[in-house]
Amino acid sequence: MKYFLFPSLLMIAALLMACGAGHSRLTSIAVSPSSATASSSPQGQVGFTATGTFTDHKSRELHLADGLTWKSSNTVVATIDDTGEATCVSPGSVTITATAPADLQITVSNGVQNTSPKVSGNAMLNCT
Repeated sequence: MKYFLFPSLLMIAALLMACGAGHSRLTSIAVSPSSATASSSPQGQVGFTATGTFTDHKSRELHLADGLTWKSSNTVVATIDDTGEATCVSPGSVTITATAPADLQITVSNGVQNTSPKVSGNAMLNCT
């Protein structure tokens, strides 16, 4: 019986940690700058940052290690890399979106995929 109790307690603790018990969850993302303009010829670049606000009303900058991803609404006009650096490639306007999992506590680098709901924030990029 005692050999069964310790592994059971260990598993319960692991499940509670995986569920984010006791941890603040991400509630919103603010992308900065909220609007930017850059040249498409020559190709101009704009660095975007994402700041997350949590259920405990604290906020901090989010990064790739948090599960943060970046997306351009139209890669013909502008592309964006994993660090939030956008490059204008042709004239037009795009929406830049930063997305991260609501429960950052289960974002780990051991191959486990975070399936918690996603939270996103947007900014506009005008390429001239």
